[in-house]
Amino acid sequence: MTERRVFLGSLLSMLVATLSLSSQAGAQNESPETVVREAAEQVLELIEGRREELEANPGELRDLVGSILLPRFDRNYAAYLVLGRHGRAASAEQRSQFRDALYEYLLDRYGHGLLSLTAERLQILPYRGAEDAKRATVRTFVILDDGQRIPVNYDLRLGDSGWRVFDLAIEGISYINNLRSQLDEEIERNGLDSVIARLNTEAAAPVEAGDDAP
Repeated sequence: MTERRVFLGSLLSMLVATLSLSSQAGAQNESPETVVREAAEQVLELIEGRREELEANPGELRDLVGSILLPRFDRNYAAYLVLGRHGRAASAEQRSQFRDALYEYLLDRYGHGLLSLTAERLQILPYRGAEDAKRATVRTFVILDDGQRIPVNYDLRLGDSGWRVFDLAIEGISYINNLRSQLDEEIERNGLDSVIARLNTEAAAPVEAGDDAP
């Protein structure tokens, strides 16, 4: 696996983990930058000293990532954006099944990448948005071994439960747009139920170190 691929996994893991350890009340009162920074520090502290142990126990790693994923990842909105036009024709049950399948797929595909990220490799920039904004973009950089800085933008929106991540852009490429373009033709060709079944099947399959997940 290339270093860039390893960091792609790390970054997508940070997408789902960054805000998860902050309290909901605190998240509503803090700036998006503060919430991201404090939560990222707590996540990294949680895995420090356990990287080899978690690498050898993927089930435990999955449970750990899952426990910090769900509270602060906007699954409904992310799935709505990925489905795009197909969501209008889908039933409520299909939309719910797709949301859950997409969540499990991302969790299993990218959870292991969290082990590759360290505090020294993550640089969070000051938030420049309006204080009363309902949406925010937190800009960060991840630093590779050769010193290259990879720009990463986290998109969040503010709801009743505080700030939640719904998208991530790595070097300007949105993971929402990427997934939507990948799944659009497959849904058109095979139907939404088939895509949901495939995502569930791949989520249940072991992820090898060299796998290239979309």
